[in-house]
Amino acid sequence: MQLSILDYSEIREGGSPERALTESLELARRAEEWGYRRYWVSEHHGNRILAGSSPEILVSALAASLQGSMRIGSGGVMLPMHSPFKVAENFSVLASLYPGRIDLGVGRSTGGRAETSAALLDGRSGSFRRYPDQVARLAAHIRGTGGARVTPHPAAPPELWLLGSGEGGAEIAAANGMGLAFGHFIRGRAGRETVRAYRERFVPSPGSEHPRVLVSLFAVCGRDEAEAERLAGVFDDYLLDIGEGGRLDRVPTVEEAASRAYTPEQREKIRAGRSRMAVGDPLGIRRQLIALADLYEADELMLTTVSPEFESKLRMYEMLAEVFRLELRS
Repeated sequence: MQLSILDYSEIREGGSPERALTESLELARRAEEWGYRRYWVSEHHGNRILAGSSPEILVSALAASLQGSMRIGSGGVMLPMHSPFKVAENFSVLASLYPGRIDLGVGRSTGGRAETSAALLDGRSGSFRRYPDQVARLAAHIRGTGGARVTPHPAAPPELWLLGSGEGGAEIAAANGMGLAFGHFIRGRAGRETVRAYRERFVPSPGSEHPRVLVSLFAVCGRDEAEAERLAGVFDDYLLDIGEGGRLDRVPTVEEAASRAYTPEQREKIRAGRSRMAVGDPLGIRRQLIALADLYEADELMLTTVSPEFESKLRMYEMLAEVFRLELRS
């Protein structure tokens, strides 16, 4: 089993967007040394906590700073907000700059609130009904069969992935011969059936002869279970805030999260959110991840976390690299 990272470039207490992006570069360098397979960055707009609004720019900076043993990509570009042709151009340039190292993952969210979506579209239509056609056109552009010619056309085009959490996304990924990045952190229910349907319906395509599955989930790993629970309380508070409209402008501290007075309804939301998250010490996380990989028959797991301290975040990924050392180096 292989492990990968999805990074949010979160802003912490005393931090700034500049520092958050610098930390993403540092984490990527360390992750490559530790043996992680991929390092993806997200697209969020109008979010005061997350600094990653332009994955294609961050992907370029990351790839330039690394040795080349780890793949870099988007997790993902929010395709309804963009022209498939322009996305194909951006990532074809990246694949030409960094041959054999670039992943292009796309999703169907807006990546932000209504006002930021409207600003992104600038009067254009962003209907989700067009999404399956957009994905098909993007895949055709990347593979050089899309009518209008995308330049450059690299010898090793970006690897195509679709971020999905239901049968609709799985069907689109399968029909276009793309890898499926299943969002367990979005919707864990019926995930096994969704992944099975993807494999059964997969249509081979140039450069993608076989179905590929990675499962993404939230994870919080501490040196022991007590530390893991303290850190997970911060992640709980962050996720609750996102669901309630976003009152925070940075990741809360451990002390702030512990002092929150939650309503019974909020506590139930937190409890439900834990089903999307692996929490524990390194050996405990290892057991949880292996069980999840077996459930999905996944080739790869992609982990994401939100941490109140950069040192805690680094330590988490280093501990998991160590406890999974045989799998990571296989």
